[in-house]
Amino acid sequence: MSFLSLYNMQSPFDPWITHQRPSVYVISDSQLAAYKREQTQSEIDELNKLIDSHKASIERLEAHVAELKKDLEPDEEQPKAA
Repeated sequence: MSFLSLYNMQSPFDPWITHQRPSVYVISDSQLAAYKREQTQSEIDELNKLIDSHKASIERLEAHVAELKKDLEPDEEQPKAA
């Protein structure tokens, strides 16, 4: 292997960096179940926040539509000039 094949212009230090193995954690089944419950509850909480946010947006949009309809009603009641 030549020096040029080791040398990469985009990442010149790659040949000299030693790669570490990813960490492996050993936990009991009960710890895994508790972790999964916590993650699931966290996801449920975030989804409920998102639902509440969307409900608030819907209420604002419905109020805006009602206001526009109210503004439109007087124009419909006036007779049209010929």
